[in-house]
Amino acid sequence: MKFNTKHFTPQKSLLTALFLFIISFHISSQETGQASDNKNEFTIYVMPSLYPLDWQSPSALFKSAKSCYFKTISVKDNYLLGHIAVGIKSPLLKSPLLIAQASASTQEKLDLLFKQKVGLAIMGAPLQGRLETNEELTHKLNVYRKRNKLAFIRYRISDNAVKRMLTFIDEYSKKMNNKNAPCDFYGGAFWPGYKNEGSGCSAFGMVLLDLVNLLPEKEVKIWKVDVNLPMTLIGGEYNNKKKIKTSAIKRADQWHNGVGVENVDYVKHFSYEPSIMFDWIHRKRTENDSVYAPVEEDGAPGLLVDGTAVQFDESEPIFRTRTEPNLFVEYYFRKINQYNANSNN
Repeated sequence: MKFNTKHFTPQKSLLTALFLFIISFHISSQETGQASDNKNEFTIYVMPSLYPLDWQSPSALFKSAKSCYFKTISVKDNYLLGHIAVGIKSPLLKSPLLIAQASASTQEKLDLLFKQKVGLAIMGAPLQGRLETNEELTHKLNVYRKRNKLAFIRYRISDNAVKRMLTFIDEYSKKMNNKNAPCDFYGGAFWPGYKNEGSGCSAFGMVLLDLVNLLPEKEVKIWKVDVNLPMTLIGGEYNNKKKIKTSAIKRADQWHNGVGVENVDYVKHFSYEPSIMFDWIHRKRTENDSVYAPVEEDGAPGLLVDGTAVQFDESEPIFRTRTEPNLFVEYYFRKINQYNANSNN
């Protein structure tokens, strides 16, 4: 194709080039999902389970998780139940941060399930944990991107929000005794915003949003799974070393109805479900929402939110004290206190 340059003066050519540059820069910024300048960005990366999980009942969850396991047993770089990682990009950092909370031992889970037969206690039991590194998460994100199983929500945030998040990560990684830091523990009952508690993978990302008043109330209700675990399906050290048979879980066609004494008849459990969040991101991208703008990063679909003007109380403590008791968390603190007592003797 040839352009007619007869009516193009040098001034017009310069203005045209400048206009095209501005337009292409704007489009490129929207398509990549990355900031057009050096602003602060916080990103939640969501990786769903490779096959659907059914939370309708203990039986449905057991069967769907079992099916997912056997269908993906030979798949490398796989998070069986999905995963969430977070990234922070800021001029306050020497390089972008990519981090996530994970369990540290698959064998520990297998022992609890098949030797101790703890049943649904596996959903809240304190396990060995660790923080995943930038290098390994970069690899995992690329793997999930190629599978079309990666989505994200990116927030533009203020300097003060970045500082508060980094303070949390630093404190969360510090030793609380001579041996362990909170990040050394993983479990579905933890909320890392409480003092000295570990975290699950999704809670780690959500607490960072909560710290800077960006955890959206409406969306939380959609992203969250909230169930009551029947004590009859909780075993091991959490219930007089009772062994839970697989057949009992298979027959359980409903969660506990919440009638009775909490932590005696049932245990409350909630988690932010990566697969639900993944599907929600895809739906939201089609809704022309005024808050969530559709963007992409290297082909992965995402949403962009401007949170730079969101205010939060900087005087509030980074960590709060848990006020509602939880069977699994109480067990965790008994173990921590026992270790500290033995260390002082």
